[in-house]
Amino acid sequence: MDNFEWAEGYNKRFSLVHVDYRTLKRASKKSAYWYKQLIANNGFTFF
Repeated sequence: MDNFEWAEGYNKRFSLVHVDYRTLKRASKKSAYWYKQLIANNGFTFF
């Protein structure tokens, strides 16, 4: 989810889900679908 950066506030967005701060609606970014495929194809291991 988009986050708050101490130095940049809410201006920097680098997450898997875009958040519209006015309505709080969320939408998956292309990177979320890429990550979903990565996990589906390669599995996920907890360390």
